[in-house]
Amino acid sequence: MKRWILGLLLGMSSVLWAQAPNQEVVLSATAGSKVGIALARPQIAGIDEAVINREFRDVIQRDLEEAGPFAVLKNNLPAGSEPSSYPAWISAGTDWLLICGITKTPSADVEVVLQVMDVKPGKPVFNKKYTGKEGALRRIAHTISDDLVARLTGDRGIANSRIVFVRQLSPGVKEIFQIDRDGANLSQLTDYKSLTLSPSVSEDGRLAFMTYKGGAPEIWGQMKPGGPNVKLYPRPGSPEGHCFAPAWSPDGKRLALVQGDRKGNSDIVILDVESGRVRRLTDSNCINTEPCWNPAGTQLAFTSDREGSPQVYLMEDDGSNMRRLTQEGSYNASPAWSPNGSMIAYVSRFEGKFDLFVYKLSEGKSYQITTGIASSESPTWSPDEHRLVFSSGSRGGMQLYTTDLSGNTLRRLTEFAGCQSPKWLKIH
Repeated sequence: MKRWILGLLLGMSSVLWAQAPNQEVVLSATAGSKVGIALARPQIAGIDEAVINREFRDVIQRDLEEAGPFAVLKNNLPAGSEPSSYPAWISAGTDWLLICGITKTPSADVEVVLQVMDVKPGKPVFNKKYTGKEGALRRIAHTISDDLVARLTGDRGIANSRIVFVRQLSPGVKEIFQIDRDGANLSQLTDYKSLTLSPSVSEDGRLAFMTYKGGAPEIWGQMKPGGPNVKLYPRPGSPEGHCFAPAWSPDGKRLALVQGDRKGNSDIVILDVESGRVRRLTDSNCINTEPCWNPAGTQLAFTSDREGSPQVYLMEDDGSNMRRLTQEGSYNASPAWSPNGSMIAYVSRFEGKFDLFVYKLSEGKSYQITTGIASSESPTWSPDEHRLVFSSGSRGGMQLYTTDLSGNTLRRLTEFAGCQSPKWLKIH
């Protein structure tokens, strides 16, 4: 128990078992066959082909593969893209053929002209011109992928989304960073040269986090999108004790956070960010931590050891109707509510190793997502609810990974050690 409490105060995820570890259930299934999609060799002017392959072709193919509704064709494809070649593309399994010209303009901008052909009837599906500054090819590729997902499904893709996380830079120093959804474009968001942990991102993109930069743990964040980071909690008159694990409410007006006391107990409180008023939701001699909101902002999931071991509980946003969610296993923690509110991801421990599980609220049962890899922690949902991002590995060597809900398409995002607490940003 002391080890669990210490981990919470240092912002390290507590991790986790629920159902039988050999249970394998695919939670998502495609309705009908996927659309076969292929990228013809682009017509290039003023840009090196190796750059096109690395920053555009490879990126858009990976984006479309992970999007779900497409089967991306790569091998033994026809050389041409003129209408006379369409029968050969059809034979290769192509439904949609991406034909594009990529040009570097005299002003050093990049221009991509895209035409998507439905090769069976020989009719265009989509036409659009994309422009950006030099070096914008990767971003344009993400945008095209999202546009094609929207054209096919009606819902925009997530290729242009980003992930914030904590990265250890040296002993005693952790900062918050951001990467694109595919692991590219690493950028540092804080530089306090201290322990800065537990990032949370609001619907409008504001950041909140816990930091020791002033000596004692404090909750800092943004009052306005793009604004400076300011201290949000504690404020004059706040209870004494550690505070950690902030979580923005969906409306961006409240923060759920954990307030500790001198006896080692911790409770969940709600901070009204504008007024500074604080309301306590739990009040017990135990550890209550890791609050997470439902999409409507009316309920919270959280971790508590009130019955002897860490388990996931639910309650209303006024602290009423408290009930235990996880019933199987002796150690379940780190709940994350799905974007449409139908599922809760969490972590569970079995035989000393930690795996991801998903609880389907409509069924009242859990499904195991990861198995056979290193210990996994801190799951968070993608905005489209098709994937989870999480940290995995040995302590000190943690990396970020994503997986679909079958657990079959596992992908590593980072190539540097000490990553934890990822949060997938909603697309704006």
